[in-house]
Amino acid sequence: MSSVIAIVGRPNVGKSTLFNILTGSRSAIVADFSGLTRDRKYGNVKDSSLVLIDTGGISMEDTDMSEAIKKQTENAIEEADSIFFIVDAIEGLLPLDEVIADLLRKQNKRITLIINKVDNNKIESYSTEFDKLGFAETIRVSAAHNIGLSVIRTILNDFEDSQEVIESSISTDSLKISIIGRPNAGKSTLVNQLLGEERVLVSPESGTTRDSIEVPLKANSKEITLIDTAGMRRKRSIKEETEKFSVSKSVESIKKANVVILLLDSSEDIVDQDMHLLGLTLTIGRPVVIAANKLDILSKERKVELENNINRKIRFAQYLEPHFISAKKGTGVKKLLRKAEKAYNTSIKALDTSVLNKVLKEAVFNQQPSMSGRFRPKLRYAHAGGKNPPKIVIHGNNLKELKDSYTKYLENFFRNKLSLGETPLSILYKEQSNPFKNKPNKLTDRQIKKRKRIVKRRKK
Repeated sequence: MSSVIAIVGRPNVGKSTLFNILTGSRSAIVADFSGLTRDRKYGNVKDSSLVLIDTGGISMEDTDMSEAIKKQTENAIEEADSIFFIVDAIEGLLPLDEVIADLLRKQNKRITLIINKVDNNKIESYSTEFDKLGFAETIRVSAAHNIGLSVIRTILNDFEDSQEVIESSISTDSLKISIIGRPNAGKSTLVNQLLGEERVLVSPESGTTRDSIEVPLKANSKEITLIDTAGMRRKRSIKEETEKFSVSKSVESIKKANVVILLLDSSEDIVDQDMHLLGLTLTIGRPVVIAANKLDILSKERKVELENNINRKIRFAQYLEPHFISAKKGTGVKKLLRKAEKAYNTSIKALDTSVLNKVLKEAVFNQQPSMSGRFRPKLRYAHAGGKNPPKIVIHGNNLKELKDSYTKYLENFFRNKLSLGETPLSILYKEQSNPFKNKPNKLTDRQIKKRKRIVKRRKK
């Protein structure tokens, strides 16, 4: 249970900068232009149980995106116990600041006016114009230059002492599921469908999500954290600097996740970028579930055609099976969540050494490795080397000579025998050292005499 504080204001006044400083993270993307933050983002104040919500900038533009951002901010204000209202000292008091101030006063919540970008005495003298907004609690700071932040921290301590409490957001023990895919595949729609509310922005315009958004979900008495990520395109298609940050955040979210859902757009054929994302996830070593979205617009013939196309493209990971869903209608979504949980549970399954050795013996009996020169690689015994993803360490001789095709054979054999499903498996080899290597072969007196006799006979 912890107090919640929403950070609110116009676009580009420094909300995300302050959020990152107070949470002691680089969780929110920051850039020198407006409109970067769109969804609301949660984080705990550093060394505190207080929860901060970073929000998108409120604007008066008459666009669907602006309205959606405004709705997200209103939800954050409603959830919060207190509000940090951020204004820009350099730009001065604008009519929009007054509109936002009127909106906040109606909430009947504790409001702290934070005048940001007060970098010197001259700007501080100009900032007195904000006094007409009438907020009793006013602080002048420069978040970028770490000026005045001690006053904010004092206020945060007051909040913590007088906790008017609300349930905290994300459990550290929760199962983390990252949802990745190309832009406009329906990732945010899927998150909203699972939550049963409009938690993240959804728009026909691609690239709506720019940051990785973590949201808690409770399903079947299990704590789950859904991570909605920005759509990832091919490197040469990335032009905006912010999109580079977004892709970086998405890669981080894969590393942070326990299991990954790769969302495909069924309205289009599977493309190389989808394969790149799948390969990236498997390289990082996360269990992955492939979900083909927009089932509601597919005919039966088109579904069969697409399924065959997907299976053909993912031959390098034949153990994966595409699961068709409609994030918009909710079709197959609950089953998708169960598949993700199963994939994770399989990835942390304990592998018994005796079972691994029995499977290894059977695999070698069925198909021996090919000869390498005069010798055949010898696989002696196996044991577990780690979890999530499962690792199997095989000890033996001449293992460096094993071909990749044989390693693939072993992976598939172990996977089938151990029922690993859609979890990637890593096979590691450990060469056994020769105890007699670099040791001279010293003969006994008897062996020396015998050797001389044999040499003598051969000469005759």
